[in-house]
Amino acid sequence: MLKYIDAHCHLQNIEDISAELPKAMSAGIYGFICNATEPNDWNSVLNLIHRYENIYGCIGVHPWHVNLLSDGWELKMHSILRQNPDLMVGEIGLDKLHPNIELQEQVFIKQLDMAHKLNRVAHIHCVGSWDIMLRILKLHKERLPKTMIFHSFTGSVEIQNQLLRDYNVLFSFSSMILDGRRARLAETVKYSPIGKILAESDDKKPEIIIDIIKRIGEIKGIAPEKITDKIYKNTLDILKNG
Repeated sequence: MLKYIDAHCHLQNIEDISAELPKAMSAGIYGFICNATEPNDWNSVLNLIHRYENIYGCIGVHPWHVNLLSDGWELKMHSILRQNPDLMVGEIGLDKLHPNIELQEQVFIKQLDMAHKLNRVAHIHCVGSWDIMLRILKLHKERLPKTMIFHSFTGSVEIQNQLLRDYNVLFSFSSMILDGRRARLAETVKYSPIGKILAESDDKKPEIIIDIIKRIGEIKGIAPEKITDKIYKNTLDILKNG
């Protein structure tokens, strides 16, 4: 059976995880990288990684939730990361479709710095904000996480090439690539280096990554077995080194 790892999901939001996880595993999904989105679900993610050995955790503050932060969130996040050396940082980032973009920037920069100091991989959300994102990354180039994963990536080939040239990055593709109307995204996938590609379910059921990886292979003209094996190994490397 082909093996898969879901590079970005939110299992803490699944009501009956004990029922859903075996379904995914029976389909060949051997691992799950579970991202928190705000302090109220950090403990839920911690509980999952302690309960299941094949769930890997990330804690962070999603740009949609920066306005909910209370004093002391940074100290709490730093403490949890220090106590759990296998935790990654995520989901963090920027989203111009949501308010408080200035506050989003401040919170994002603090979390990038935290990931840098603690030597953790960061899982990054970016919607409509590539101008700000590229400015921040350039400004903080010497204090960035060792690896950055841009989740549900929809950027152009030009943006992808700039990120590849200047930073240690990977690109995780979601079910958006299953939408035949997204020609620009298909072009980005086509020109993505095979060693930099991951696949994710995000807010869908984990099994969808099987269709996502199949579609990536179709776009790139790579046999299903080969693209599945390579993406599995790419994700495994993140877990081993993250």
